[in-house]
Amino acid sequence: MADKDTDYEFYVGAATHLEGASLAIEGTARIDGKIVGKVAVKHLIVGPGGVVEGDISGETAEIEGTVEDSLTLTGKLTVRSSGRIRGKIQYGSIETMEGAKLIGEISTDWGSDSNMSSSEDRLSAFTSSLDSAEPGEEETSE
Repeated sequence: MADKDTDYEFYVGAATHLEGASLAIEGTARIDGKIVGKVAVKHLIVGPGGVVEGDISGETAEIEGTVEDSLTLTGKLTVRSSGRIRGKIQYGSIETMEGAKLIGEISTDWGSDSNMSSSEDRLSAFTSSLDSAEPGEEETSE
């Protein structure tokens, strides 16, 4: 994690409030204040007092503050213990610390319908094989 303000391509300080913003950032953005709008960023850091409301998209994010509306990431989402996310959340991988809060529609790029039906088919086949073997019967071969 970057330690200085100069390590970010975009920085919103704690005393800053941006509304109606539409941002495209080719790097890291740290938000310690508040942004309301649309944000596209490679890596997003929302500090403990930071708030981001709107449509957020990017590669990775580290959340210690609050994110609301939609968050769509292709890579890793890290939610620290003070992090709060409410809305539609989509991610590639996720790491949450004890105390983190996620509320809403949460999904990953696991492969929604095709993998689920395949898993359901395997589960169905497995339970069918259990049902076909009567309790107390043993198979014998002569």
